[in-house]
Amino acid sequence: MQFEFSVRQGYQLLRKQQKIKLKELASKIGVSVPMLSMYENEIVNLHKEKEKQYRDYIITGVGNEESDSF
Repeated sequence: MQFEFSVRQGYQLLRKQQKIKLKELASKIGVSVPMLSMYENEIVNLHKEKEKQYRDYIITGVGNEESDSF
């Protein structure tokens, strides 16, 4: 059995692996939590700039800084 992930599902999985909460990410990029959830579930689209901010935040792993600090 083979599974295929969409790009959004891949980013969602990466976000969860990095323990970045929807609330944290939504606040950082300036959208609501429900909007971000609908985006990840492929119900709505984000403005191109918001989508870039979303991807950049997840790729850079900014959400990991808190868990790595002493």
